[in-house]
Amino acid sequence: MEIIASRTRITGSNPRYSYRALVPLDEIDPARRHRVAILHVQTPTTRLPCTRIADTIAPDRWFERNLAVPCGLAARLNLVGRRVEAIILRSIFPEMVTHLAPLMLLLDHDPGSAVHRATTIDLNAAFDAIAPRIDVLMPPDLGLYQGDDRRAA
Repeated sequence: MEIIASRTRITGSNPRYSYRALVPLDEIDPARRHRVAILHVQTPTTRLPCTRIADTIAPDRWFERNLAVPCGLAARLNLVGRRVEAIILRSIFPEMVTHLAPLMLLLDHDPGSAVHRATTIDLNAAFDAIAPRIDVLMPPDLGLYQGDDRRAA
């Protein structure tokens, strides 16, 4: 599965960055595409429709909202999604060292904005397989290797 990872500089005097890992809509199971939130990533050549990691890994029961919210799945799905996103981002951007993907990160240097593509295992509906191992999950468990298969988007 292909992932788009981006590092975007937030305007201001301090080097603050927003990091995102998104899944291109073409990589999502066709039966789920109409149920996920769609975001757009600007690559050097095109504007690409994508979705969040949490929407990608969500189990089918998540889309049955009347069952997902009362059983506490929303908080757990968000936590697992942010953790998986952080693992992906750390394998691509070594300066991103947080355990969970932050909304914004202040760096002591200014590496500049960047967008990369990476390949992972198929994350479609992978929540039930990933969630029990989330505390020990490593990049190789997701099919990622430091700097391997990374290319500009």
